[in-house]
Amino acid sequence: MNTIKKLSGILWIGLAVAAIWFLFDRAITELNATTVKPDKKIFWYSILPVYVPLMLGLALFGWYALKGEYSKVGE
Repeated sequence: MNTIKKLSGILWIGLAVAAIWFLFDRAITELNATTVKPDKKIFWYSILPVYVPLMLGLALFGWYALKGEYSKVGE
């Protein structure tokens, strides 16, 4: 059971890093366009400060799972 928890920890960390990379990639792509509408700027300037800490929390959750913090004392 601990192996599954540790593998899921790696999965959560990888998912968080991929999500952060995807968010920044899309934001940079859309904000560097030749014509940027104000609604795009408002969208990305409000989404990034919200979702990046959420994804960092997901990575932290995965780190704790990888280190075995969610195991019972007797396991």
